[in-house]
Amino acid sequence: METNQGQAPFKRNKKKRKNARFLHNAKGFAKQGIYGRGTHIDDDQYNYFINILDAMKNGFEDIEEKVTMANNVFEQTKDKEVYLASNQIVCKVLETLVGFVDAPQLEAYFQAFADSFRPICSDRFASHVLQKMVEIAFLRSVQKDQLKKAKSEENEEEEEKDDEPPSSKKPKLNKDVLSEERYNLDTEFLEEHKQNCANFVLRVGKFMLNNLEDFVWDHCANHIMRTCILCLSGIHVVKVAFEKGGADMAKNRKVYVVSEEFKEIAKEFAQRLEMWPQFCDFPYQEHSSALMGVLCIALKVIDKNMLKHFGKKILMEALLKAEETGDEEKEKKIEISDEETEEEPKEGIKGNKESQESSEVAQTKLPKVFQYQCSVILLETLLTVAGPKLLTQLYAMLFANKMALLAKEPSSNFAVQRLLQNIKEKDDFENVFQELHEHTEELLKIGHTGVIAALSSACLRLQTKQGQFISALQSALHVSGDKEKMKSFLLCLIKLKPFEILQQDKTAFVHLHGSLVIQDILRFNKPIFMVTCMLETSADYVVSVFNTPNGSHICDAFLESKFIGEKSREKLIKHLEGFYVDLAITKFGSRVIESCFAAASEPQKARIVKELADKSNMLKGSPFGKLIYHKLRVETYRLSADQWKASLQQKESKVTQLFKDIIN
Repeated sequence: METNQGQAPFKRNKKKRKNARFLHNAKGFAKQGIYGRGTHIDDDQYNYFINILDAMKNGFEDIEEKVTMANNVFEQTKDKEVYLASNQIVCKVLETLVGFVDAPQLEAYFQAFADSFRPICSDRFASHVLQKMVEIAFLRSVQKDQLKKAKSEENEEEEEKDDEPPSSKKPKLNKDVLSEERYNLDTEFLEEHKQNCANFVLRVGKFMLNNLEDFVWDHCANHIMRTCILCLSGIHVVKVAFEKGGADMAKNRKVYVVSEEFKEIAKEFAQRLEMWPQFCDFPYQEHSSALMGVLCIALKVIDKNMLKHFGKKILMEALLKAEETGDEEKEKKIEISDEETEEEPKEGIKGNKESQESSEVAQTKLPKVFQYQCSVILLETLLTVAGPKLLTQLYAMLFANKMALLAKEPSSNFAVQRLLQNIKEKDDFENVFQELHEHTEELLKIGHTGVIAALSSACLRLQTKQGQFISALQSALHVSGDKEKMKSFLLCLIKLKPFEILQQDKTAFVHLHGSLVIQDILRFNKPIFMVTCMLETSADYVVSVFNTPNGSHICDAFLESKFIGEKSREKLIKHLEGFYVDLAITKFGSRVIESCFAAASEPQKARIVKELADKSNMLKGSPFGKLIYHKLRVETYRLSADQWKASLQQKESKVTQLFKDIIN
């Protein structure tokens, strides 16, 4: 718990230090007469934009202050828009503030950039400003209420995933990005400005389409092209997700209704690329692979039939392409192995040779797609957006009879996880399970625990192979066949370590994937064994687990599971008695108290609050304890237990009345 709490501020400080270092370096270079990379600007201009960066670093009191600054900055660049945008420091300022400028300022930039599209698209700084302008123009051209219409179509598929446990990790999104999106959607712009923004998106999209041959391989222009395709498809993706990759982009997107003209241009990108003779090589080059991933995400939204055709073409012509084994590649492998054998001691040579032999076996058996990182990322995107038929084809042609081998390879085990997360046909999953469950122990040993977590999640979602999965886990953790060892099953899962190693581990560490597996098992059709294990584990250890970020969600799964009875829930709440104050004063434990209180019967609620009231001073000494103190009305209980009970009953009757019509 201590390590987890210590990590969060470290990450924040690291980000602050990075921004501070950029400004510090920029000021240092200015003293040497170097005013940022890119185009040359004079001393006064440079100092002006450095001061703006300083001001932005300190933050803004309200959105109006940011809008005023944006308009002032853009006024300073009048008649020099493209030249200044091609400077490193100015580019950073413009990219950050372009989403907050008034309509006339933005339209002036539309006109200035439209006259120089070609050089801008290949400029390593100005291209960032153009990319952001396309995104802002798209947001201003759509209506806020169009999001709901588009989302209702997506919800048809999301309903199938209702039984899945909530993700323990939410994507961390940049607050500035969110406020920028909200500002451009909420602000009432004139219809003329909205039309001008839509025209700008169309103009950039058509320019990219007409220069497709030049820009596919261009690092800067490729990014602009991908943003254009998403905007033309009505998709907005926050920058954080855009940087992570295709699968995360597909999950974090927001979809808006756009005109048919927008969609037709987006589809034309895919139609033209399909006809290229280099199509089969696209997945194996970084920029073209990323472009194809974005096209798959776009087609998922605008034309599912075309996605099926496009995805099948990628599979048949590119992903199934055989690996070319040239002499140069063999020479590289020999050089690497020679260096390693010279440095390794004699005892390590055998193990090293064995690992080389196994990797060579993997290379001979696995298709080319699994040998390149960019092609694996494209495959993951395709698995995320594919419909049932295409997904079955991907499984049959790339994964069938190779699951164990792929799951053990560092480069391909994430593709296996993505397949398990999206597999829709029960028969396909049962075949996958047969290949993987015998290798559970080996996967745990090599640290590919994400595959095990994805396997448990698929067992839950598809309602099959649940008992066999638990048996495979028990064998892998060395607890099967012995009643005493079986009692440690929960403890082994919490750390994902076998019984023998667990005896030496006295830390409070909770493995993320171990926690996810426990949550899934608690939601299985027959979770009785896991329930018994939890209730038989000492209360102080259960509390130490619940006080961690990963462990706190286990309590939620226990209390929310449809297959765990009311008596078992009452037993858990009673099991934690005497430790509620310990839970209340911690960040994650306080969440557990709220969950327990919501699920408890009236007498149990009274006992929980009484325990908290007895140590109210300790509760008030913690910021999290204070929240619990107010939420559960502990002060009212201290003054009068009867008044507290009356207020509780009144609150429950209000809730019942509120949902009366729905229940009836």
